[in-house]
Amino acid sequence: MHYCGSKKKLLPFIQSTINSVVGNDLSQMTFCDLFSGTGIVGRTFKTKVKKIIANDLEYYAYVLNRNYIGNHKTIANSQQYIDALNKLPLIHNGFIFKHYCRGGGTDRQYFSDHNGKKIDTIRRGIPCS
Repeated sequence: MHYCGSKKKLLPFIQSTINSVVGNDLSQMTFCDLFSGTGIVGRTFKTKVKKIIANDLEYYAYVLNRNYIGNHKTIANSQQYIDALNKLPLIHNGFIFKHYCRGGGTDRQYFSDHNGKKIDTIRRGIPCS
């Protein structure tokens, strides 16, 4: 997920600054990603450090970072799940669409109308166990 305020373009600077201060071997280090947002910085360091701590006030940041940083295993047969979710009929009046898409009435365009409907559909279509 890309958004205004992403630190993606700062990654080379962040990496070189960290290496200049603590060295190149980060394998035993704990990395703290403050104001983590979508987690691009934490994801970059995930394979380089022993532990990641991500922090942000927004709940969406917790959800994204829990996924991007917390998950380590490949899902077997993942394409079958993707295909099943892509076959679901679109929900036209879900939470994301109503609150984050121009067509939902708030005049916000965080997501396109189609993508907002797709997100709502998939959110409801993923089985909880």
